[in-house]
Amino acid sequence: MEGATTCVLAAGKKGADRSKFDGSAEWEKQDDGSYLAAKGLPVKVTFPADPDGISRICVVEATLPSQNQQKQMRTAFEALLKKKPIEQKDSLVWMFGGGSNARGLQFFTDKMSDQPKIRLIGAAF
Repeated sequence: MEGATTCVLAAGKKGADRSKFDGSAEWEKQDDGSYLAAKGLPVKVTFPADPDGISRICVVEATLPSQNQQKQMRTAFEALLKKKPIEQKDSLVWMFGGGSNARGLQFFTDKMSDQPKIRLIGAAF
């Protein structure tokens, strides 16, 4: 969850701000430019490039121990973000701010696996 909320803040229309991960003892930078959770958790953060070569979004991928943990994560996000998400076919979306400061967090859930592989995307609009 920490990675996802940091991703929302790192995302930028002109390019993502990787310094939010570079300066943290919680994240270990990898040779490919991604970050792994320093505590050995199965969490990876990446900054995929758009077709123009600029990385604007931030993506967190993780494997959770159970479907119950995934449900708990949704509940925790709702409490932390103080709002219900917009429910889509395969994801949940929380929107923040407005106008030039609009941001979003998209949570792609995995309803099939015993150990769900989830993905969260932080974006600025």
